[in-house]
Amino acid sequence: MDNSSTPSLGQWGEEEAARYLEDRGLRVIDHHYRQKWGEIDLICRDKETWVFVEVKTRTRFFQPSALDAVTPRKRQRLFRAAMSYMKWKRLEGSSMRFDLVLIEARRIEWIPDAFEGPSYSTY
Repeated sequence: MDNSSTPSLGQWGEEEAARYLEDRGLRVIDHHYRQKWGEIDLICRDKETWVFVEVKTRTRFFQPSALDAVTPRKRQRLFRAAMSYMKWKRLEGSSMRFDLVLIEARRIEWIPDAFEGPSYSTY
């Protein structure tokens, strides 16, 4: 059976997260921004703020939780990818934040400003 047209769990979660955030007033600008040092699942705008979103999807509640899956190393890779995006789009100095969307057992939890990002001088 060919499942090539069926989205993976991660793709499904990102689509659900994008709809969820759009329903709450964010505008999705980009999906799957990838660089060799990291990737960003969703890039959104919340008024004047650029929002870099990590989406974690689980089919049921696990230990460790989806939140625990965002390790310090994963955050560092997310920060570097976000900084790359901001430089590429010439957005240095713009307001930015890092959000997390957790989807566990079809329950969605959005954590705005989930963790602090680096300053531009960090890189």
